[in-house]
Amino acid sequence: MESNNNDNYVLVLEDRTEVKSEQEAGKLSVVSGIDDKGNLKTTEAIAANQAAFLKFNNKDGLLKNFMTNFLKQFNNPTHFGLYKVLSNNVEQGVDNLRTMIQSRKKPESKQQLAEMGIPFEDYLPQQKNATAIDESKIDWKQLDNLGLTRERLEQSGELEKMLSWQKSNLVTIAVPIGDTTIYTEARLAFRTDDSGNVGLAIHPLRKEPQLDFPYMGYKFSPEEKEQLLTTGNLGKTIEVTPKNGEPFSAYVSIDPQTNEIIALRADRVNIPKEIKGVTLSDTQYKDLVEGKAVKVEGMTAKSGKTFDATLQVNAERKGIEFIFDNNRGFKERQQQTQQQGVPHKLCGLELSDKQREALDSGRTLYLKNMVDKQGQPFNAYVRMDKEQNRPRFYKWNPDKSQKSGKVEAVAEEHKTQVAVNNHGKTNEATKNVKEPLKTGQTQPTAEQKQKQDENKQKKSRGRRM
Repeated sequence: MESNNNDNYVLVLEDRTEVKSEQEAGKLSVVSGIDDKGNLKTTEAIAANQAAFLKFNNKDGLLKNFMTNFLKQFNNPTHFGLYKVLSNNVEQGVDNLRTMIQSRKKPESKQQLAEMGIPFEDYLPQQKNATAIDESKIDWKQLDNLGLTRERLEQSGELEKMLSWQKSNLVTIAVPIGDTTIYTEARLAFRTDDSGNVGLAIHPLRKEPQLDFPYMGYKFSPEEKEQLLTTGNLGKTIEVTPKNGEPFSAYVSIDPQTNEIIALRADRVNIPKEIKGVTLSDTQYKDLVEGKAVKVEGMTAKSGKTFDATLQVNAERKGIEFIFDNNRGFKERQQQTQQQGVPHKLCGLELSDKQREALDSGRTLYLKNMVDKQGQPFNAYVRMDKEQNRPRFYKWNPDKSQKSGKVEAVAEEHKTQVAVNNHGKTNEATKNVKEPLKTGQTQPTAEQKQKQDENKQKKSRGRRM
């Protein structure tokens, strides 16, 4: 079958389960979809059924996902054959295919069937290689040049991701330029070069996505720019051409942490027919493969609870994204994502780059002149809780408490104030004082003492014997 990349085609299924002779053609029918139970649906190859035919195109990823689901249904797929036939003349195409199958031993027929056929082995599950990177092949000096260490990445929890070929979250790096050092943020990943060496890929934080310039040979239209900025995903597949590479069909998204444009090969994305206990309809499945956002209801979480979400292929996540709050735009979701990690300002105190770097690496800092919810200054030990992605405040140095059993107190003049204002504690002298304590205050003022006495008298008069 001669075709170009723009041709639509249908799949013709040859069922040979009841064929007695190799020279006979199996039952031929056109694929029309997959039912709610995941079973293949076919229909007779006549023009009247044209609307029911499931059409494919070489530029989308529908064939790969269809084949993945198709092969799950058959214990012995060798009893079946699948062939591409142009969709604009299915009846004639199937008649020609039947003739070729009946003479499949002839060299010319054998060659034509090979060109039209779909080899199942190309879509069978591949043996997965070990995902962990061999640490002995990593050039750790590259990290040193950026002010990073293996220990810092390990303490922050980012090294584990990177050793599994994933990108880290945003980390602070130091870039030496002449006699000065510029501190900036970037996502890091380990990647191999053509020689198999493991190097460091740096994905710096950008102020905004660079959508006004061609991306891998593709120029975004005004509508496509708006779509990316509004949702974070392009919502369709496009053909991109990498430098010194072959063009391929790709999903495109924006990395919410760095504003980098990300492309993901469409033929490397496996979209299952069933997601979280819900079998997608043919329309939902096709829309999802094409990159569109699809609302799916009644999915089941690991906890057993049902939930609804909008699903869409996200290039940065390398798979399907679950969007739970579709009313919030990409910008709002992006702001929440970028707020993860060490904040630039903590309780009113502007953190320096070195302080943020120290907290990001898992170290504990003693910070002064922060301001609590009551507007009062306080000092405290601070350490980032990586699991909860939030800073934790301590009266005592948590590192010394864990390592040697000894504790180091907060400065004496701030003890009472930190305990009362931030930890909900009281002391006998101030337990009935409603206002926040001032720095260094451990006793009530004259005015506060008077109010305490008045409150005590009111309570005593209200008692009954």
